[in-house]
Amino acid sequence: MQTERPSDDTGARIWGGTTLTERREARRAGLLDAALDLIGESGAAGVTMRAVCRRAGLTDRYFYESFAGRDELLDVLYRQVAEEFLGPMTAFAVADDPSRDRALSELLVDKVLDDPRKSRLFLVEPYSSTGLGQTTIAVMPAFTRLLQDHLFAHIADPVRRRLAAVAMASGNAGVFSAWLNGSLRATRDQMTDHLVATITAYRALYRP
Repeated sequence: MQTERPSDDTGARIWGGTTLTERREARRAGLLDAALDLIGESGAAGVTMRAVCRRAGLTDRYFYESFAGRDELLDVLYRQVAEEFLGPMTAFAVADDPSRDRALSELLVDKVLDDPRKSRLFLVEPYSSTGLGQTTIAVMPAFTRLLQDHLFAHIADPVRRRLAAVAMASGNAGVFSAWLNGSLRATRDQMTDHLVATITAYRALYRP
């Protein structure tokens, strides 16, 4: 029979070849992935503590080991997914290079298509899930700041710079949301063409 080897660090105790901390992290990751699966199938409305535990094969005891409740789980999950989208968005904004507009637009479209579960959480659920409202409000400024500080740095008036960034970020988020929920029928190439046209138009805003 295997027993845990005592250690001064409780999290470092070994059982079955893994530490307590590693097992907790694995359970937490399993719960988050289970929630993503449920979102992909039926949206955030399908994410409940019981449904997540059932999908992950864990008891509620382990759910509350990681999260205070459903809203905290969704908050953590949304922030993780948003961080993944921030990478290609950063490349897009910081480049501010017309010769790269198409390549970067394709990168963004491919990111949206890469994992439908994550894209639904990030781009569709904020419009339909009240549980994500405050999280979305807290996260989105990071994306508008990217556009504001890089893509629209040429706009001298800070109010106009902010207007351009918020309009572009929210407008494209709405377009992607409609595309993903099926109310906007467009091909990948059409979405890419739209992004290129959009960035060209916005880049010309307020120029002398």
